[in-house]
Amino acid sequence: MAIWSRSSWTDSGHILAMIDPSSPPGEASGRPLHEWHAHLVETGDLDGAIDFMAHALARYDCIVWAARAAIAIGAIDRSDPLAVTVLQWIDNPEDSLRRAAGAAAETVKADTPVKLLCLAVYVSGGSLAPEDMTAVQPPPEICATLAAAALLLGAHNQPDPDEAMRQVLEFGEAMVTAQ
Repeated sequence: MAIWSRSSWTDSGHILAMIDPSSPPGEASGRPLHEWHAHLVETGDLDGAIDFMAHALARYDCIVWAARAAIAIGAIDRSDPLAVTVLQWIDNPEDSLRRAAGAAAETVKADTPVKLLCLAVYVSGGSLAPEDMTAVQPPPEICATLAAAALLLGAHNQPDPDEAMRQVLEFGEAMVTAQ
């Protein structure tokens, strides 16, 4: 069980409080992130493990993980125009590309993994208001919530959802433990 060196969080209970402010963190309170995550995986709560990991990562890292993992499990086609928009933002995370991801998401009616990932990029930082208006910041947890939703929707649409979620978590574990 490797320490999560790429997360600035230290208390699992704080992450759970951010995910669901109305639910007490219970036994997660005071526990290191890698221990709580291992507990979630060991008890079969793979959905919860993905959500937890998404919220533990910095927003940029969360989106990089979600994009790589979603492509790897076949939930997103890297040649899809929305995926291209996400990948362009990953390569160059500037505001115009962040806004382009939000605009691209608006072109798709159904909630798909790639649409949710575009929305995660859009709310990753910067104002949601038009550029000529007063800045409106998104809630800090919404980027992780959307990235996790993209991964969960994508994994649950695979022939073997549990295996897909385990692959997603392997990508995430490699990211949070990287030096």
